[in-house]
Amino acid sequence: MARFSYGSVALLTMFIFFFTWAGLGRKTRHVRVTNALEGGSTLTVNCRSEDDDIGIQVLQPQDSFEFHFKPTFIGITRFYLGVVAVRFQLPNASIHWFDVYNHWRDGTDCSECYWVIRDGGPCMFNWDNQQYDICYKWS
Repeated sequence: MARFSYGSVALLTMFIFFFTWAGLGRKTRHVRVTNALEGGSTLTVNCRSEDDDIGIQVLQPQDSFEFHFKPTFIGITRFYLGVVAVRFQLPNASIHWFDVYNHWRDGTDCSECYWVIRDGGPCMFNWDNQQYDICYKWS
């Protein structure tokens, strides 16, 4: 019968703990983007990466676009390293990129990431107060 040292048992315990802990954050992420631009303007949305292209979506006022994915155990998505970047084209032809999911920013707090796109920038739904008040300015 094989003999295990205390070091081997400790290492095995650490591996089991790590993979159990890492698996907890692997819930499917649901992302929804809604056009909330003023003046009844359409919004063009393009979500893509080196490997995947969800395609171009043209959203009419108050229309939404949704997709979902499951990060790997270390937070990497199939889109980018822990990031789902989306290109937005506003009616004035300006183009902006924004990360609608960033594992390091959203991580375990965002299994349902709902966004409204406003003229000034995207705003995320705040589950604590039921408002779209986590806002970012276009860069």
